[in-house]
Amino acid sequence: MTPPTTESSGETPSRTSPQPRRGLQGTARLAVIALTLWGVVDVVRAILRVGHYESRIEVATHGNVDVAPAWYAYTILSEPLPYGFVTVAADWLWILASIAAVAAVVTWQYYVRRTAQWLGDAVPWPPARTMRTWCSTVLGTVVLYLLSFLYHWATSDGGRFHETSLDTRPVAYPLWTAGTALAVVTAVLSVRVVRRTAEAQEGFGPQT
Repeated sequence: MTPPTTESSGETPSRTSPQPRRGLQGTARLAVIALTLWGVVDVVRAILRVGHYESRIEVATHGNVDVAPAWYAYTILSEPLPYGFVTVAADWLWILASIAAVAAVVTWQYYVRRTAQWLGDAVPWPPARTMRTWCSTVLGTVVLYLLSFLYHWATSDGGRFHETSLDTRPVAYPLWTAGTALAVVTAVLSVRVVRRTAEAQEGFGPQT
């Protein structure tokens, strides 16, 4: 006959139990990695989008490139590839990185709550001010990227505002820059929340 475990007998596992530690520690690290990669991919995507826009201007005017580093990066990557492939690939990579980051964070949150139940404690979230700031940046990032997608749809070839005053650098670049900057801030704050929460939960998470 199999002896009863602490979980089956209704007892709370000890704080040194490896049972909650395995899932929480692994998912916390995975969330940190996924969020970091998402931030990096977002920056690379923004650079390539600007480079693609600069390339359009350079083809039309045979000069007048304002953001030379982005243009060089886009030109080097796109030279051996079909036209537009680089930006499409960057968009798909960003989508996959976003899905991976969201899935990793949701999985980590599940193990945080599960571990708290095992230990009989409340979830040790960071202070309310930190959590409000984090939620605000997440919401702001979502809003800016929805606007960015709408802008891309409206100004793409065949769109209502294609080659109008809205389809210009003074409109596109601030929108893309603000979205990327806020996305990076969101990634950094998310990593901080993951680490602080995991460390507070009896040091199960990655240490800074």
